Amino acid sequence: MLLLLSGLSGAVAAVVSEADEAVTQLIPAVRRSALPQTVQRAQQIRPVAPLLINAMQLRRALRIVATPGRPALMSKGDRVAVEGDLHGVTEFRIVRPSLKLLDPLSGEHLGDEAIALGKAMLQREGTGRAHNFIISASTQEIMPGDLLIPAIAPVANSATIRHGAAVNARIISIAGGATHAAQDHVIGINKGARDNVAAGMSLALIATPAAHRVAGKDTQQASGSSENESGRLLIFHVYDSVSYGLVTGSVDALQVGDKALAPSTEYTPH
Repeated sequence: MLLLLSGLSGAVAAVVSEADEAVTQLIPAVRRSALPQTVQRAQQIRPVAPLLINAMQLRRALRIVATPGRPALMSKGDRVAVEGDLHGVTEFRIVRPSLKLLDPLSGEHLGDEAIALGKAMLQREGTGRAHNFIISASTQEIMPGDLLIPAIAPVANSATIRHGAAVNARIISIAGGATHAAQDHVIGINKGARDNVAAGMSLALIATPAAHRVAGKDTQQASGSSENESGRLLIFHVYDSVSYGLVTGSVDALQVGDKALAPSTEYTPH
């Protein structure tokens, strides 16, 4: 057997051969210079936005129902009973809503973040609203109550950046269910393509001081204190009413309800 362990520079770090029982070992050394650029690029974070289901998709979603004689937990290859209107679609994504997103100012339902569980294909269409499906792919266990939405490829972020466009948003979610966000966290805001937000925008993050978090209301402006930038948010995925960005710099812990604004040269606090 031959075992090769390569270092960051691509050089062989150890060689073990059973044929001649020869072993070459290298002692770790302290690196005084910067890592190669290829290594640094490989370590760059590639953020992923949560799957968002809008209100219309939720209303039209099909639902997996419990069936006597069938297991409560299902996976690839299992047949499931589904209720709902097909609308002529035969291939669906299986999802499980995980977080309901509401606009903190208007109370509007902006959609639900969801967990993608797999895919299902129509096997036999029923005479009413009950149909038979087969699970064609699964990444997690699937259970009654999970939803089916059409397996349509996501629309690319086609909106262009409007330099100088006013953005006054609030953080409505932190990926992973964390309470606080900091460097390299993915967060969602309550503005999307309909509000002139586009991928590539850089927004200023404003953390509300703890003393001003009273009954969920932002009293910072009422107290007369200034809005100091607490970090930056790089928008990378835009839905119609919600956008997701990567925190690229932060000096304060951020929470749901904190502000995300256009750069200070492009907005006037109000």
